[in-house]
Amino acid sequence: EVSLKPYGIESGIIEYKYSGSQVGTGILYFDEFGYRSAMKMDTKKNNQPQKGWVVSFKEYQYMFDPSRPEDGGMKMKNPIIESMLKMEKPDFDKVAEDLYSKMGMKRAGTEKFMDRDCIAFKGDNGKILTWNGILMLMDMTYSGIKTKQEVTSIKINVPVDEKYFEIPKNI
Repeated sequence: EVSLKPYGIESGIIEYKYSGSQVGTGILYFDEFGYRSAMKMDTKKNNQPQKGWVVSFKEYQYMFDPSRPEDGGMKMKNPIIESMLKMEKPDFDKVAEDLYSKMGMKRAGTEKFMDRDCIAFKGDNGKILTWNGILMLMDMTYSGIKTKQEVTSIKINVPVDEKYFEIPKNI
């Protein structure tokens, strides 16, 4: 068993607010240092509701909307975890840095957000702040389209209910 630790925090419940091209909220539940996570989305893009879950466990991600079991779900490999599994010494920060550099972002010191010292990545398109591997703020503009995702509440090292990591039987 690989002791992968995508996050520097064992467990947490993090609430996000989306604004710009996508508007709404999201809640991230995770434990096992982010090796297991579940993100519940409730947003709208161009007035189209985008609801549903992304549950990640080991190198797989499952995406589904429990209110629409007839649509089925999707299972795919999580590229970040996959590339970490191939590393001799899994280094999440390194993987994230590679990913952000592909998006034209460079590491730019630290910045305070919600009273935490975050690692800042900045580029022509905007900025991303992470703390312990956790996305705290993403403020980007691509071809004139603005998207912003920011943490509104963060609870760390709290028990997370097992039910969030279960894929519904009817999906």
